[in-house]
Amino acid sequence: MHQHALRRAAVACAAAALTLTALPAHAVTSTTDLTTLTAGDLAATLLGPGITAANIVYTGAPGASGTFAGGATTVGFDTGVILTTGSAAGALGPNDAGNTTTANGAAGDADLTALSGVATHDASVLEFDFTPNADTVYFEYVFASEEYLEFVNSSFNDSFAFFVNGVNYALVDNAGVLEPITINNINPGKNAALYVDNPGTLNVEYDGLTTVLTFMAPVNTGVPNHIKLAIADGSDSILDSGVFLKAGSFSTTPPAGDAKVTGGGSIAQADGKVTLGTQVIRDDQGLRGNLQVNDHRTGTKFHGYSVNALSVTGSTAVWSGEGRLDGVDGYTFTATLEDNRNGNSAKKGPADTVHVVIKDGAGTTVWENTAVDLWGNVTVHDE
Repeated sequence: MHQHALRRAAVACAAAALTLTALPAHAVTSTTDLTTLTAGDLAATLLGPGITAANIVYTGAPGASGTFAGGATTVGFDTGVILTTGSAAGALGPNDAGNTTTANGAAGDADLTALSGVATHDASVLEFDFTPNADTVYFEYVFASEEYLEFVNSSFNDSFAFFVNGVNYALVDNAGVLEPITINNINPGKNAALYVDNPGTLNVEYDGLTTVLTFMAPVNTGVPNHIKLAIADGSDSILDSGVFLKAGSFSTTPPAGDAKVTGGGSIAQADGKVTLGTQVIRDDQGLRGNLQVNDHRTGTKFHGYSVNALSVTGSTAVWSGEGRLDGVDGYTFTATLEDNRNGNSAKKGPADTVHVVIKDGAGTTVWENTAVDLWGNVTVHDE
């Protein structure tokens, strides 16, 4: 059937889909939506160790978002927050329809429209200020959609993003290029290892979903930052999508992976101080991480946001990537971490170190320094 004919068929089913709120509890059960809950309830469900939140706001249809339970065997974790482009109750299994739709008549989101390049509709947005006790935050999530698989590589590409301080970090690596997570970028033909098909075998309504993904973003320690979690229909208002966010996972503690390299330090100098903070993890999503450089002598700030390589030999890790120097892209970096004290500040021998080299697009070194961590906070772990 032609794609546009399929879209028309979905419209015909939209009214029937509105009755899904009366379904009994299944493996994924939405615990009442925002007609009863508040935006603060959603944030409280998501928050984990190391983070406090304030100024919490939800924008969208009250029935489109809420909390859920019973997702362990379907989405991969038991409880959490669900944001949808249709109905939170519409996520309830089994998958007995390929075109579940709730058209809420809600507005789209300008940031998602700019990110996706298509008009957006029925947006659900949760945003708030948060103060972390470290320089990196994480949470775990799953994206799911009724757009699978019929509309892969079409303009009907529902979009979502997780913006921290205005930058989207919900990204997937496609041949070395970081791209937003959509049905066009995770499907059987692209990043197939991150895709889970649902022809009716999973007790959730969506036709396809991702594996459990890890969100990771650099933040400013000890001061308010801002996060915006947003999802919207792309090009029209039919065929719902949703994103599941694991309860308690928005934290400064990284989830388990098969390799983790973390550390930071400072260099005290007569004219000021240089601080470095690094983090890289490797799991089934590949390599992800960030590097923060703050040179208080010159005002220089560097954010390394893309990881290209990681090599771990014993207690030494070397990793490299791309980043932004003083707000300008096009720079590369190499970070070398020496874990000499294994978390023990009293251990004899050399201190932990973090050595960073930043180069411009021509390969010329524009910044280089080594930070020392006397407390043994550098960790190099590779299984």
